[in-house]
Amino acid sequence: MKTSDLIYIETDDSCAICGAKGIGILSEHHMDSNRSNNEYDNLIVLCHNCHHKITNSKGLSEEEIIDRKRHLINKTITTYGLNAMKIAKRNNFGVIAMPFLLYHLVDLGYMSKEEDQMGYGDQNDATARFAITEKGKAILDKWFA
Repeated sequence: MKTSDLIYIETDDSCAICGAKGIGILSEHHMDSNRSNNEYDNLIVLCHNCHHKITNSKGLSEEEIIDRKRHLINKTITTYGLNAMKIAKRNNFGVIAMPFLLYHLVDLGYMSKEEDQMGYGDQNDATARFAITEKGKAILDKWFA
């Protein structure tokens, strides 16, 4: 999935601050002001009004934007996924989980599926072991330390 698709999905195609909807009024804001840094955790969807307020320091603080992005990352990763990443980082072995609960983290590059653990009937991977990646460790350290 493209990063731009992901950031629009996480906000339900609306401004992350005021909730205004409409693709024509939305834009991608680079939180570090570096237009070449198109990493997921550096981008947030804003309407033109909120974007203008941020870029001109008129009412929205950087802390408010950072706090909102942290909530959006948590929504995207899910509470279960965030906990799995924390456990995997802490124990250096990984976590055993039902794959459907963590495949989105594999797609995002935050975890990797290491091996199937247990099957059930015709399903070979009813549970699997997942490990946190360096990218996963970095997002934990930056946003959830």
